[in-house]
Amino acid sequence: MHLVVHIPYHVDEESSRALSLARQAPSFTMEWVDNQRIAISIFPSLPTGMDSAVQLVGEAVRLSGAWASVNSKRISSLTKLWQRLACYRDSLAVHDPAYYCREKAALFNTLVGCETHRCPVPCQFICTPCMGMAQEGTTIYPEKGFEVVATLAEIDWCPSLRLPTQSRPSQTTSKG
Repeated sequence: MHLVVHIPYHVDEESSRALSLARQAPSFTMEWVDNQRIAISIFPSLPTGMDSAVQLVGEAVRLSGAWASVNSKRISSLTKLWQRLACYRDSLAVHDPAYYCREKAALFNTLVGCETHRCPVPCQFICTPCMGMAQEGTTIYPEKGFEVVATLAEIDWCPSLRLPTQSRPSQTTSKG
């Protein structure tokens, strides 16, 4: 997984912690974009450097104009990215990441009052009712539904995410 974090360079107290963390990334550069100096931190092969990446994104959340991309796709919200990166990092510390993710999803369902649905989606950032809403008015092939929703939830990059496969009806051929 390839993470790039862009932080507007400002010499102020609010930016100093983020810029300090940015310099600790495996790759760091400064560029001028639209007459503004931008610090760019690159984590080319997460989970290597995961703790630093989570800390940097957490600090960048507070900075106006900061943004990130994962695998060359711009992420809409640093807060969402921070939550997802932290969850992925935590899944790395357990023996069975898929089980960890299912348990986090079940806990989330309970916290939001959705425990009766027991969504079959193995990630707390995706839920079946939300998937139905995302599909209204669009043409999404059922076998691609989970992939589309994972993309919309900006979690499709997560290596711990195991999307359920839709079983296809068995085809029988008769000889006659």
